Amino acid sequence: MNALLETQSAKLLSAMPVVKNFESKLAALNDWWGKIALIGKINSHNVATTILDDMHRTQNKFGELQKQLTRNLLIENVQKLVLDNSSKAQVAIDLLIRNLFERTADVGFLATDQDIREFLILEQPSAEQELFIENRLQEYVKKYSVYDEIIVFDTQGRMKAHLNKINPIRFSNDPLLAETLASDQDYLETFRYTDIQSNRLHSLIYSCKITRTDDKHSEILGVLCLCFRFDDEMKGIFDGLLMPGDHGTIAITNAEGRVIASSDERLLPLNTGLKSDQPVRIVSYRRQDYIINTRSTTGYQGFFGLGWRGLMMTALDKAFSNDESSASANNYVDIIDQASTFPKELRDIRKASADINTDLGLLVLNGQIASARKKAAEFMPVLEAIKQIGSDITGIFTASVNCLQEVTVMSSHLNNAGFLASLAVDIMDRNLYERANDCRWWALTSAFRRCLAGTDLSFVASRQITEILQYINALYTVYTNLYLYDRHGRILAVSDPKQQALVGMMLDEASGAAEALKNGDAQSYSVSSFATTPLYRERHTYIYNAAITDLDNPKQILGGIGIVFDSEPQFQSMLNDVLPRDKHSKVFAGCFAVFAAPDKSIIGVANNAMLKIGDKLDLDDACFSLKAGQRLSKIVQYQGVNYVLGIAASKGYREYKVADAYRNDVMAVIFIPF
Repeated sequence: MNALLETQSAKLLSAMPVVKNFESKLAALNDWWGKIALIGKINSHNVATTILDDMHRTQNKFGELQKQLTRNLLIENVQKLVLDNSSKAQVAIDLLIRNLFERTADVGFLATDQDIREFLILEQPSAEQELFIENRLQEYVKKYSVYDEIIVFDTQGRMKAHLNKINPIRFSNDPLLAETLASDQDYLETFRYTDIQSNRLHSLIYSCKITRTDDKHSEILGVLCLCFRFDDEMKGIFDGLLMPGDHGTIAITNAEGRVIASSDERLLPLNTGLKSDQPVRIVSYRRQDYIINTRSTTGYQGFFGLGWRGLMMTALDKAFSNDESSASANNYVDIIDQASTFPKELRDIRKASADINTDLGLLVLNGQIASARKKAAEFMPVLEAIKQIGSDITGIFTASVNCLQEVTVMSSHLNNAGFLASLAVDIMDRNLYERANDCRWWALTSAFRRCLAGTDLSFVASRQITEILQYINALYTVYTNLYLYDRHGRILAVSDPKQQALVGMMLDEASGAAEALKNGDAQSYSVSSFATTPLYRERHTYIYNAAITDLDNPKQILGGIGIVFDSEPQFQSMLNDVLPRDKHSKVFAGCFAVFAAPDKSIIGVANNAMLKIGDKLDLDDACFSLKAGQRLSKIVQYQGVNYVLGIAASKGYREYKVADAYRNDVMAVIFIPF
């Protein structure tokens, strides 16, 4: 940003209405000062010229102070814009990367699905067998609606089964198939045009080879391709980040700096080249200047994707159009003056202008005394006029600093706090969406359904179930344990060997198992309340459940699966990821965040050792009256400290908590000391 300020300060200042207004008012007063002083020189020869000379020097002091204030107005306005725009660019790419990380586990798991393996082994599958596997894939997409196509290829590139009947694929020569077959990687990630989805401009595909057994070196049977709904996902991210009245455009660029997703394709079309190593810069685009912020992903769980970046672009003539009228609605000046985050230079400027005006008052008083002695009554109005001008100049300095405090600095803090809270709860909804999908999909595992169909679970069947659960849990590490239970709610097998003692335990109502066993619909799931449970070593968590039904008679419920979410570290990580940080990526001192239920009970906390899961958050009731998707920000005093508070209510993600029957209102609360 420093380079931008040094090289583009004139252009930036010309785009700031608050600076233009400030400078035009001072220019008018300075011009009037000059005219008044000239009148005084012409008509008041009896008064010592040193008085006017001293007043001229005072005027010059105001001029030097004006340069300082202009510089600070420039810095603070640019910092606010860079903070706002960089945050949106960062969130756009990081939300996407978080989502795509889940896909890397999905493709590895689905490629080991025994039904798909058995289907590929068949030399000439029947129409009934093809329908079975396509229904199997369809069930997967019903759970994971982030995919618009799943394709199973044999080793020769022949399509054996897929979902989207509009897609004319029968055979593919795309090199990604050969690369996948030859790769020792768990998956390949490909983004470009491909004949695999020939009716699309581009596709984001996760591919994995399908082997006869879980040993990656066993016989290769084919390739699985999961086609991610990239354009649909980006629209959701962009819509969530751009608020009404935002002037900017958000985009994702590839490693070569070309746009692959844009919130406004008319202004910023796909494939537009915007590569640069500068995180913030001004560029001329379509005969207009834009300020562009570019951010690389911070990664997630060691996953960084394909080197994509988030980008925010704002027209320079709209970038600093602050609403000055909003300053009068709040009285934050006294609070801001006490805040360590408010620049000392600005406080000093306001004090210096008052001091200069005091000195000017003394000069005027001396002039009045001298005029009285010399009987130069004609000089009195000149002195009064200059005194009034000095007072007006000081008023402009004070108003400008106050405006900067409330409109720029304060609104920046408030907007950022609300934005971070909204981001935190969005991350939570997206994460738990995956959990609701996981339990329903794993409940359809054919081996589980066959084993539970017997009258008694044999040792071999129990071992098979345990091995599958362990394999799944190794891929999906956000769970402390996965377990299967019978139709009576008795645990039959667990994924964690250290929790083997749970086998045989009867699940209670609070686990969510009883609710799952009432509904065999493959789209249904149940979730426990957020409470302490022996299944999570007497700590608070959510347990996701889904019924397991008979293969031949899907209406017959055989049992269920429970997956224990590792809530404490997972929620802490989500919250910690959104806390504001300094340039060294260290969380600002005193900042903390919580997830809380409508009754104010804490379900997640980051960076505050004094707050415990299950405690009540001591905040005003109004903070917990927000409706789904709403957010607010304000100044509060919490435990004797002033904070900028951001709070947002969950709204769900895709069909999760939106179109399904599950309701779970959660608030994210961000505390930033001020």
